[in-house]
Amino acid sequence: MARPARRYRIVVSAENSPYLAWQAKLFHFSCVSRLNHSPIVIVHERGSKWRRDFQELADAGAIVSRAPSYRITSNGDDYLPRNTVGTLLHAAELCSAKDEFIVLCDPDMIFVRQPDFSRNLSGEYWGNMKYDQKQVRRTARKIGISLEMLDRQKEELCCGVPYVIPVTAAKRFADAWLQAIDAFSPRDWEDQMYAFGLAVVKLGLRVMLTHIVNHNYWPDAMVDRDVIHYAYGDKRWDKRNYETTRQARKVWSPAVAAQQGTIFAELLSQIREARDFYSASQFFYKPEAT
Repeated sequence: MARPARRYRIVVSAENSPYLAWQAKLFHFSCVSRLNHSPIVIVHERGSKWRRDFQELADAGAIVSRAPSYRITSNGDDYLPRNTVGTLLHAAELCSAKDEFIVLCDPDMIFVRQPDFSRNLSGEYWGNMKYDQKQVRRTARKIGISLEMLDRQKEELCCGVPYVIPVTAAKRFADAWLQAIDAFSPRDWEDQMYAFGLAVVKLGLRVMLTHIVNHNYWPDAMVDRDVIHYAYGDKRWDKRNYETTRQARKVWSPAVAAQQGTIFAELLSQIREARDFYSASQFFYKPEAT
């Protein structure tokens, strides 16, 4: 008798800003059009009215949920990536009894095709991470991790989004992840990624490394993986050129071209498809029931 398919709930972390709102719209479209899956969009508040793009997402049938901001650490520092862990906490509460795994994503990601997600705690391999750095080892000791424990696992801890996290372990893991983030000082953007690894060790877990993501660091490379992470940019196109409300309106009409089949071409194609999707009076993609 065949085993039932595992249930994955894709979740994206965003903040109530024009910059992250358009990314969340593109992410939602990509999930619906490529995976036939409606993700949960967690929007962390900034004390202001919902951005229009988030309202349009909700009007399009997206699952959009408000959450408080988690930017402020226990030490009083303002650290935006901390919201990612807050997203995991809220996602665990929103998942249904059918959901077995949370696929935790950043908004600057799109899907090319259905990935074969891990059946265990996992993260995408990130080769630039070095757990031998002084601040990482100092933080490990601060939260009660021996350097021997860290060294035994450090090679498998070099990972980032998308993370696959069992729903049953999500809250406990998020608490350990927050503790590790708050122990870092001074603070860098990558600390959230190192903190993920430290939480794995702290809880006595193992993490599987995946290889499902293309990065637009090489925009003219051919697409050969299931996900694109457009964290980088060049003079032709850069997500950072669309940070304000006025700039964000222009993102949907890119005035550039790219060679078919490349990472850049897939990104441009999905941006244009998403523009038409949200402009239509009816939606042609019907995501799975939730």
